Amino acid sequence: MKEKLRNKINLSDKDLLAYNKHILLEDIQTEGIEILATKHIVLIGLGGLGCPIAQYLATSGLGKLSIIDNDIIEDTNLQRQILYTSSDIGKNKVDTVEKKLKTLNSDLVIQKHNIKFSMHSSNLLKDADLVIDATDNFSTRSIINKATIKYKKPLIMGAAEKLEGQVSVFRNDLINRPCYNCLYADVDDKENSCMDQGVLSMLTGIIGNIQALESIKLLLNFGDTLESKLLLVDVKNINFRTIRISKDPKCTMCN
Repeated sequence: MKEKLRNKINLSDKDLLAYNKHILLEDIQTEGIEILATKHIVLIGLGGLGCPIAQYLATSGLGKLSIIDNDIIEDTNLQRQILYTSSDIGKNKVDTVEKKLKTLNSDLVIQKHNIKFSMHSSNLLKDADLVIDATDNFSTRSIINKATIKYKKPLIMGAAEKLEGQVSVFRNDLINRPCYNCLYADVDDKENSCMDQGVLSMLTGIIGNIQALESIKLLLNFGDTLESKLLLVDVKNINFRTIRISKDPKCTMCN
């Protein structure tokens, strides 16, 4: 473990039991759980990607999770948004997710924001260690990218549509790294989202879980991450391939 603990957390017997399987891993161990307990992740979007991300982060040993979404749960969400049931229809997503996560981990600090993310609310990222984008449209992703550049935060982006998905890690906390806008600067936001095109429910679970995985690897500094890379997932043909993302010298956001 390369990072030294600034504020060491003394794990309880309850913690040692709950995170035993992670503690046994050479790349995590007790020190990794102690580090995670000091970390804060901001998760934007509580849909098909956000639900598995939130669920796995809540049981990872993470100390604090901020959740941002202004949607109401609808019956069409239940196909892929695994934290919700039919009894939740009509409720706010942030309220429902908070309650569900608290049943998984009562010690997790949760900050909920029933808002649509914008630059006006970008100050919510100030004390985050990283930001996860689990939204479903280009305009919001572009705003999140801009906000993470402003506050110098790592950004983990995921997307899923039809039978294909993408995951990437943008180190907007570092200089001379490509950002989301370097990759998608000329994409028209009129491009359809999964709301219009459809999406396989299992695909959103795969993409969301990879995003959660990348966040833990980044926070604990182990393994080969998707930094400045784009993972392309084709579940129809079970094809996973990675391409490198180059910094655009003409990018209007990160230059």
